[in-house]
Formats: sequence, C-alpha cells, structure tokens
Amino acid sequence: MATGKQFTQTATPVFETTESTAAVSTLPAATEVETFGVEGLFTRILLDGVYRFVKTDQLADTPTYPKIDSHYTNKVTALYSSADSSAATAQTFAPNSKIDTYGQVGLFTRVKQDADYLFVLTADLSTTPVYSATGERFVQQKTSVYPTADTVGTPLTTLKQNDSIKTFGTSGNVTRIEWNGTYAFVLTAHLGTKPVVSYEATGKKYSQQTANVYPTAATTGTPLGILSQNQLVDIYGVSGAYTRVRLNGVYGFVLTAQLGNLEFFAQTARLYVQSPTPIRQAPNASSPVLKEHQTNTLLTVYGTSGTYSRILFNGQYAYVLTSALAPLKVYAKTARLYVQTPTAIRSAPNASSPVLKQHQMNTLLTVYGTSGAYSRILFREQYAYVLTSTLAPTKVYAKTGLRYASKSTAIFKDTTAKTIVRTMKRAEQIDIYGTSGSYTRVKLGSVYAYVKTADLVTKKPDLYDVTGIRYVLDDKVVVHPKASLTGKIGTLKKNAQLSIYGTSGYYTRVKIGTTFGFVDSSRLGLNKPVARPKVGTVFYVHFDQTPLFSADVAYSRPAGYLSKGTKLIGLKAIDDDFWQVRLPNGTTGYVINPYIGTTKPDMRYTQQAINRQKIYTVKATSSYFATPVSPKSAGLVEQGKRVYPRYRVGNFYVIQSGWSPVYLPVSAVTVKTDTRIAQKNTSRGEKLIQAAAKHLGTPYTWGSQTAANGGFDCSGLIHYATNEAGKYGGRTNVSGYWYGAFFTNRRTTISSGKRSDIVFFENTYTDGPSHIGIMLDNEYFIHAGGSQLQINSIYEPRWQEHFLGFKSM
Repeated sequence: MATGKQFTQTATPVFETTESTAAVSTLPAATEVETFGVEGLFTRILLDGVYRFVKTDQLADTPTYPKIDSHYTNKVTALYSSADSSAATAQTFAPNSKIDTYGQVGLFTRVKQDADYLFVLTADLSTTPVYSATGERFVQQKTSVYPTADTVGTPLTTLKQNDSIKTFGTSGNVTRIEWNGTYAFVLTAHLGTKPVVSYEATGKKYSQQTANVYPTAATTGTPLGILSQNQLVDIYGVSGAYTRVRLNGVYGFVLTAQLGNLEFFAQTARLYVQSPTPIRQAPNASSPVLKEHQTNTLLTVYGTSGTYSRILFNGQYAYVLTSALAPLKVYAKTARLYVQTPTAIRSAPNASSPVLKQHQMNTLLTVYGTSGAYSRILFREQYAYVLTSTLAPTKVYAKTGLRYASKSTAIFKDTTAKTIVRTMKRAEQIDIYGTSGSYTRVKLGSVYAYVKTADLVTKKPDLYDVTGIRYVLDDKVVVHPKASLTGKIGTLKKNAQLSIYGTSGYYTRVKIGTTFGFVDSSRLGLNKPVARPKVGTVFYVHFDQTPLFSADVAYSRPAGYLSKGTKLIGLKAIDDDFWQVRLPNGTTGYVINPYIGTTKPDMRYTQQAINRQKIYTVKATSSYFATPVSPKSAGLVEQGKRVYPRYRVGNFYVIQSGWSPVYLPVSAVTVKTDTRIAQKNTSRGEKLIQAAAKHLGTPYTWGSQTAANGGFDCSGLIHYATNEAGKYGGRTNVSGYWYGAFFTNRRTTISSGKRSDIVFFENTYTDGPSHIGIMLDNEYFIHAGGSQLQINSIYEPRWQEHFLGFKSM
C-alpha cells in the first residue's frame, strides 16, 4: 500500500533489491516518486509498474532543484508561489537584481527565496543587468577595461587617453560601461568630464609634508586627493604659488612651498666634525667619497641611516660617520689649572653672560684654550668659561711665613729641579707657602715654584758672601757706591784689614758699616804691607850685577855693580825704591830695593834668564818665600794673578812683592804666549813694543833710561824704546812728551787709542802730565809703573781716573 510521495534530492540510483550493488537506473534530482514503505536503509518505490529500491537518505518531502544559472531582473518583478499567474505573492525583486535560477516550468522560471522555491515570469529576466545611461566621460589616461567591478581577471581591452565612453553608473571605485554588448568596468579615477589637456613633464619633486592636491591653482574646492610626505610626483610646470601635478591621472595643483627636490628629513641636530672625515654618497664605507670635511666644520644633520648621519652636500643628501660628529667643537687641551679663588662659570666668555655655577678654590680644571680674558672648560658636557686670571698651574697654598736667600739660589719650576724659573739674590726676602720634601714652596706672581729649603734662612743675611780678607795697600783709598769712579761713600786707610764680598770688573766689593761699596782692586792685597826696614837693617844682594849708584837717582851709569850675596847695612831709605847702604869695605852708595832682601840668598843656585814676553799666571793662591830654602811662607799670591818673573833660580821664579824680591815655586805658575806682545810686522811701532816688552818685570828705577841701570822709570822707558825703534831724540819728561813735537796726533778720547800709540796720564804723583806708556791695542799698555815694568788696562780705576790722552810716534 502506498505510504506517500517524496522527491529525489540528487541524481539517485535505483536498485532491484536492497542487497543489489548495481543500480538498474538513475532518477534525476527532484523526481517525484510514490513510496511503499521502507526496508532497512532503503525506501520501496514503484517504477514502471515494478517495485524498486532507493536509499532513504536521498529522498525528501520537498524537491531540491540544481542551480541552472543566474539572471537579472529587467524590471520590478513579482514572485509566484507556483508556476501559475494566479499565484502571485506580495514579494517582488528590484530591477537588475541578480538571482539564481533552478529550471523553468512553462512561462515561469523557478527561483529560490530563503529555503522555498518560488517562480517569476521568465520574460522578466535577462542574462545581463540593464542600466540606464548616466552620461559621457573621457578617459584621462591609458586605462584597462575589466569584466567585473572587482577589477580582477584578465582585462577585456585598454582604452586610450581622451577616448569618449558612455557610462551606466558606478559600483564602488569603478564606473560601468558597455563593451561588445555587455557591461564592463573601468576605474572611476581614470575618467573625467572633459578631455585631458596634456602638459609636458618638467621634473620630479618630493612632497615635503602631507599636502592637498587641489583641482585649480587655489586652496579652494574639494581636494582631488592627498600627497603623503616624501611621495615622489611628476610635475608639469607652475602657476603662481602652485605646482601642477597628476594624481590618479588627473591634473591638480599643490603649493610649491610644500614640494622639494629631495626627500624630506627633519633636522635632528647641529654637530661639529671631530676629526677630518669623508663625505660619502651613500651610508656605507664602499660608496664614493665626495669630499672630506675638516675638523670643527659645523654640520646640520637630518637623521641617521645605520652608522651614518645624513647631511646636505651640494644640494644633495650625503653621509658622514655619526661617530665622527659631536655637539661641541674640538678644542685641544692646553692646560690643567687650579682655581685660585672662588670663580663664576659662565655660559659665554663675557661678564654679562649667565652664571652656571661657581667653582671653588683649588678645583682642578682642564682648559681647552682661551677666548679673550676667559679660559674654556667643559661643564656638564658643554663648553663654559672662567676668567683666566683666576687660574694657575698649582693649587693655592696658605702663606706660612717669610724667608731670606742665604746666597744666590735658583727658584725651580717644580721639585724635580730641572727647570730654573729665576734666581734669588742673596738676602732677597720671599713669602713661603709650606714645604714639599727638601724644597720650600714660594710664589712668583700667581705661580708656585720651589727653592731648596737649605738655601733659605729666617734672618736676613748680608747681601753678599764674604769671599776673603784683604789689606789696604795705599792710604786714602776711595770707596765708591758702584763699580765705577763716580761717587764716594768713604775712604780706607793703608794697612786696614777688611772683608771682601766678591769683585765686579776691576773693582772689589767691601763694606763700610752697613753699606756696601767698591774699591779699586789694585789697592788691595792678600798680604799686609810690611813696615819699612829700620836704619841699620842688614841686607843681602839677591842678584848678580846689582847696580850701585853714587846718588839716589839713576840718571847716569852705576858707580859699580855688586855680586849676589853681598852683605849691606841700611843707612837711609829713599822713598820706596832706594836705600843708602854701607858696603863691607866701609864705602857707601845707593841700591834699588828690588835687588836686595833681609834674608841671605841661596848661593847654590844661579839665576837663569827667562822669556819675559810670556804670560805667567798663578794657578791657585800660592805662597812665596824670602829665599828658595825658606821654610816659612813670606806671603801669598792670589789665584789668576799675572806675575812678572825676572829670573829663574832652581825651581823658583824671582818675582817682586811690592819693592822686594821673593821666590815663587815654578809649579805654581802656568806659562803661555802673550798674543798682545807678539810682533805683527817690522814697522817702527812694532819695534817700539818689542823693545819695551823684553824688559817686562824689570824694577821701576827713578831717572833710568837703560836696563844697565837696573830698570826704567816711565819716561826713561819711552826714550829707550823709541830710540830702539829708530826714532831718535833726547830724553825729556812726560810733560815734555805731551806738549812737545816728538809725538804727534794728540787725542783725548779714551776709546781712540790703538797699537803703538803713546798713552799719557796726569796728576798721578804730581800735577799735570805725569805718567806715560805704550799701547798694545785699544785697551792694554806696557809701562814702567808701580814697582816694575808691567802691563795694565787703561780702564783699571787707578789709570782711568788719571787718563790724559794719546799721541802717535
């Protein structure tokens, strides 16, 4: 018995029995079948008068129709509940609604609404939508035509710029057009209401910021679009303050000020080059070097790229290593100085700039050069400035007292004592600031320095050290305030003993009371002047051929000659140079003091001639003796003194001490050539000098003009030497030579002398011209003066103060 009717859901196999595996036929989907119960998984149906079986799960109470295709309604379309025009429902489809179709039944086409099958008139459907024309548009740039509004798939064709097309509305960002009898789509942005006016591209620019694109060269109207920052756009000329661009194929305008030749990078810093560094084209070490920036070049930085900083160079971005840049200039360290007093740190090198802080005394600062009166320092990673006058290389130390230099002593830069800053004078007072080891700290201006503590004393010493003891050799020796002939602070008596404090040129420093002054060094001696022997003193002749005169003057030849060792009795002293004596035979006569002594000579030695034209200088202060065998020193000769030996006796030179012969060990003397005496040529002037020089050391002998008389006086030497030189003339005194015509070319300027000139002095022992000598150069002269024939400087005080002038031979 039939149990109902059902529909196949899909193409359904029909089996002969429930055990069959092979279908006998297949029913199409939506086939209505009459059912006769179920058997297991199968339902029994009647097919062509025979019972057959189909699977129960392939049947349903309602039919399921497969989708055939899709159509569009071409107008407002009514829905029917069945394929019958009388079965219209209240539901409708809007025009151009896309609907799926599930087959046709007569004049109707089956559609699906939710889960129900309904019907529409097939005449109300078409395979494509039907759109009303909305106008004409012009293609603004070459553009593709797509089959669907999602612009995917292969384009149907390509439209050229300014092609004219009809449009049928829009769908999203595309516009519908008709193409070969069907609808197609193009991008709305590629269409315009007018044909495109073409502009020639004039370049490219970067948008420097987010910028509106306006339809006209004004900031009015709805923008066509927006340029993003750093967007690269083609430009097509300018119009006033605007530049023409193309956005989505449409010309528009952007403010020119918002465009640039380069991408926009915000300025991020202003930095200084710390050392010469290459400028590279790209931010890597292998890119070309464009140039090299020098130290302290100020650069504007526009961000970084990796390890490089971006800069502008010749209108283009370029790159330098970020590690080569810093916010501050490079200033070399020039000093490490201490703050000497609390001082303001200023932001700029002037007194009106803001004070950042105050540095306290003894703060150690690193200085990076100066700017005007200020020193540059680093403060909180920025350069700042402090007054240079408040800084010094050393700390500030408290004053601890004062001291005096015990002698001339060095002030050192530091305690290494390698660099001398200056020298303190003896007795100089100085403030002290504590000690450092064996040194005492002192201050020179604003700088500390160091003196050996051992060289300082608490009590002020004399200005000069005592360098020896001397005796005054003459009476009324003038003490001058300076080492010159000017001024007078006192006089000294003969035989006075006094301390000396060094020398200055031809002067010796002495002290009268508390005052230091200077005296002529030749007026002082190491040995106290010996009192003149008394009448009756026994004398002995010390030289062979000692002249014996009949009077106390040597104008004429000697009356005779005495042998060495002859004993004499002193009867009367005649000035310093002669003694009247009694001979062993009872006769009397006159002898020259430098030939006799109070001690008996050593007869074992004979006198040997020496070269008197050499220079004999005492090596070190040495003793001389009354005879070569005397056990006791008779006196001292000062180191460096030139002596004038007359002879050599054994290992001794016979020299004069005052007016007496004494013996000086040969070992105490150095001998060298006197270049002043050495003969230069064969001129008369040279002969004059040689004639005098060979008698150096010969005693001064009043009235004598020949060595045969035992010596010379000053004018006698001139008479002798000029005659020896070939200029003959009679003997006269000094005044006669000065005023007479024997010598010519008189000059009175002390600097005008020359070799072989005759030099004159006045007021030595008598008024007027009174002494004479022969010049060896422009300073030194040879003469019979003092107790012997010797060489002196015209600038020695005893001679300079009596200088008269020069004449020539």
